[in-house]
Amino acid sequence: MKSYISILRGINVSGQKPIKMEALKKMYETLHFEHVQTYIQSGNVVFQYIQSGQ
Repeated sequence: MKSYISILRGINVSGQKPIKMEALKKMYETLHFEHVQTYIQSGNVVFQYIQSGQ
């Protein structure tokens, strides 16, 4: 199973419009990604995705 990394630029910079990492993690899970992990307050997300039929 492949792992992917999502690096979201400009997340939680300077404290304006912060995104909680738990909310970001839940969003990825609703997109059917698995084993979702966020890294501190950076906006970096590690996840796995399995295509149906594999």
